[in-house]
Amino acid sequence: MDSRNRARWFVRALACVAVVPAVVRADDAPQQVPAEWRYHEHLLTYTGFTTLYSCDGLEWKLKLLLKSAGARDDLSVRATCSDPTGMPGRLVTARLKFSTLALPGSPAMAGEKANPDKPPVPAMGEWRSVKFAQRSPRDLEGGDCELVEQFDRELLPYFTVRNRKEHMSCTPHQVSAFGIDLTFEALAAPKVATPAKP
Repeated sequence: MDSRNRARWFVRALACVAVVPAVVRADDAPQQVPAEWRYHEHLLTYTGFTTLYSCDGLEWKLKLLLKSAGARDDLSVRATCSDPTGMPGRLVTARLKFSTLALPGSPAMAGEKANPDKPPVPAMGEWRSVKFAQRSPRDLEGGDCELVEQFDRELLPYFTVRNRKEHMSCTPHQVSAFGIDLTFEALAAPKVATPAKP
């Protein structure tokens, strides 16, 4: 191969290498699907045995679980405690107002009534993997096992999920690092790409 042909071959090889990363990144990007935001209200009464929550503590943990599962950021959680000072107690009630993504035309949760003041809002969504375990998300602890169980039972049905796998093993009055084990894919708002630093 003479030097001119060798130079042409080298330029073509560089062009192929330059194109491959762009193709891989495009394939790795989650595919967006048409969806709609649906508004929900729910009254949750926590009666766990292992962990007692203050009003602020229950609000914080419920917001963490809702946002991690794909609820819109404008959610509201207001807790009422049996202790007038808001200290941790056996009985804590929380009123939740939040929006989740649904596929257009999909049925509402059984027994849920449409709110005429909060009609569905068209949006785009993408399937996102969610894992609830100790330290996933970071502020979830082994003592939150019963709360995650209740979230799975009462609140997850408001979300559009697929491939749900649950291996929860919560034991009253015991904290286990391996008690929380819930994974699923949730329809959530597309993540906003972080702009590159100049």
